[in-house]
Amino acid sequence: MRIRVLGSSGSEVPGHNPPAFLVDNFLLLDAGTVSLSLDREAQCQITHIFLTHAHFDHIKAIPFLLDNIVSSDQGCQLTIFSGKEVIEDLKRNIFNDRIWPDFTALPNSLHPVMRFQEVSPGEPVAVRGYRVHSTTVDHSVPAYGYLIENSSKLAVAYTGDTGPTERIWRLMGEHRVKALIIEVSFPDEMLELALASGHLTPSLLAAEIQKMRALPEKIYITHLKPFYRDVIIDQLAKLNRPCLEVLVDGMVLSI
Repeated sequence: MRIRVLGSSGSEVPGHNPPAFLVDNFLLLDAGTVSLSLDREAQCQITHIFLTHAHFDHIKAIPFLLDNIVSSDQGCQLTIFSGKEVIEDLKRNIFNDRIWPDFTALPNSLHPVMRFQEVSPGEPVAVRGYRVHSTTVDHSVPAYGYLIENSSKLAVAYTGDTGPTERIWRLMGEHRVKALIIEVSFPDEMLELALASGHLTPSLLAAEIQKMRALPEKIYITHLKPFYRDVIIDQLAKLNRPCLEVLVDGMVLSI
């Protein structure tokens, strides 16, 4: 499994893109940035997007990606996966023919460029040799985490945005998870804000690690707020967990 980090930031400033992780060139975990990171041919290779939730920094590249696909007339198609609540938010608030066109009917309703498919915890989705498991996590809006498992039963887990949570650790305990991508948005000094907004700090991450049945070989940290990045990195280092690594846009992970 090859994962290209298109974006790994908790906000958007020069040099820091919102979250998007491209798996084997065809599957996206979240879509905070795409068209500014990939050329036209690479964009057309994307066929599946698994969204954790509907916050703008995790979906904002989809409208432009779809516009590029339709405009290029390459015949590409996207299936967007997420929970029922997330898909309803996208239909109602984004692809409503007011904020942005309804691409489930473009270029025509018989051959649309975009389709939606709901995920349900406990019902994995088969996608080109992978099984994608989903579960809810604890954020300020309905949100999901994912576990991507290959034919050798090795897996990568991705929490998306979450505060202290439980279900995804139980799901991980049922699989051979080699790597975890997890958010840490704020430094410990902003604990109250982190909890109120459904995010983690380094100390909260340490508590979540204690809940894991088995520790993955690598724990990749994403979604750092850029203005606090250096402080968060210093606090993560004090956890004394050699498996922790902070992601940087442009990295390629081989798992």
